[in-house]
Amino acid sequence: MSGEQNRATFFEYYVFWSRWPEPTVSERDDGVYLREMAESRYLQRFLDPLYESAGLGISTSNDQLISGEGLVALERAITEAIDDVRGQPDTWPVVVGHTFEPFQEKLGTPIARHASRLRLLEFLESVMEMVSKARKAGGYVHFGGGG
Repeated sequence: MSGEQNRATFFEYYVFWSRWPEPTVSERDDGVYLREMAESRYLQRFLDPLYESAGLGISTSNDQLISGEGLVALERAITEAIDDVRGQPDTWPVVVGHTFEPFQEKLGTPIARHASRLRLLEFLESVMEMVSKARKAGGYVHFGGGG
């Protein structure tokens, strides 16, 4: 499914690969969206460590251009995430935040949303294909946050 056909007005992540740092329109349009907050929060446990290990700051609030050894690190993280997601039930609760009352000193009640194994696997497997293509071509993966 191409980005053009799947263009989202709100998304957590948009990922595509390109041969060069500045992508063509068709490369940009062939990306994949992750729209759901529960799924993106769940992925943080696999993507956040990439900052310390490979200097990759992948989050829903910024964009990251990944190449070379960064693609190897991303591939490892995505493989780990895929393996973990395959062991999850069809849906499961993920804490996406906490309630907040003015002047409270402790975190409020957790707010949970349900993540979907199918949606996450579709997204992660598409990202893995892009990483593979970028590695073979000496190219780039653009990991964009929707903020």
